[in-house]
Amino acid sequence: MGTMPLTPADIRNKKFHTVRLRPGYNEEDVDALLDRIEETLVALEGGPRRGALITAEEIRNARFRTTRMSPGYREDEVDDFLDVVAAELAGRGLGQVVPPPLPPRPGQNVPGHPMPPGLPGSPGAPPRMTPEDIRNSRFATTRLTTGYNEQEVDDFLDRAEHTLGVLLQGRTDRATLTSAEVERVQFATTRARPGYDPAQVDRFLDALADELRRYEQP
Repeated sequence: MGTMPLTPADIRNKKFHTVRLRPGYNEEDVDALLDRIEETLVALEGGPRRGALITAEEIRNARFRTTRMSPGYREDEVDDFLDVVAAELAGRGLGQVVPPPLPPRPGQNVPGHPMPPGLPGSPGAPPRMTPEDIRNSRFATTRLTTGYNEQEVDDFLDRAEHTLGVLLQGRTDRATLTSAEVERVQFATTRARPGYDPAQVDRFLDALADELRRYEQP
């Protein structure tokens, strides 16, 4: 007899034990992933769809910040449950990530995407990065290799989110960050405790600097 398919309620009501004196998964990171899984299952059952559907591949590749001195979810429980979810989604045809289309070049006309107020460039070119992209960014953590100090990176991304927000509103005078500052920024590194994967952070910052240059062009 086969198992019953997972439902949105199964995800919403899922509980994990917490740990305090040994590494655990950051609860907010795990909860955010579960929210996306629930939204995907709702859409698969014919409900409203909010954003892109999550896939089994994305779940298998998910990385969470780790905790030690503060409560965190038991890693083995989370991993086991996500294995079940990934298998479920793969069975429903959501196994692989579908690559998104390449972003339009500056000045390229895209029907259905009006130019936001204050956005430089030709009409019709949508922003390639939004404040939400920055707020929702996630980086893998390192344990035994060098990583970037998580708090420093998070604080810097808060500035970046604010800057993109005001630029989209045409309030260039309120921007607190420039592309040059993004290119020059340096973060403290960690080795004996978790830190963000430097390669992933650097790639994200490269994309952020490119986006800010669009607003700095005369």
